[in-house]
Amino acid sequence: GLLERYEGRASNLIAAAGGSAVELVGLVLDAFPGFRDYAIYEGRRVWLCKRAQIFVGDVWGAFRGQGLGRFDDIGQLTTFADYRVPVVLRQLGILKYSQHLTEQIQSRQQLQAGSGAEGELRA
Repeated sequence: GLLERYEGRASNLIAAAGGSAVELVGLVLDAFPGFRDYAIYEGRRVWLCKRAQIFVGDVWGAFRGQGLGRFDDIGQLTTFADYRVPVVLRQLGILKYSQHLTEQIQSRQQLQAGSGAEGELRA
């Protein structure tokens, strides 16, 4: 964790990434098991890494892309708000849901956490 590897300082963790957002995501995932988010989709684990990417994005935003928040590859991170992206992509006709998922959404059924339907939306 942070204490053992980075003397308890988030700034040391961030600096260890050497200005790489992608590297920092990896360091965060390695140091903090709670940031290792994934979904099961069609029987396979799909890594989302949203929590770690949000952390990196927040650092970048807080420092306005300067100093500790300067990441040369910030554009390599995926979009963070995975609950909004599918809505917009579907409205634009870019994303098509399965018939079953479409029916669930139209009938306003709550999707079970960890379900295939959730994975279809988040992955």
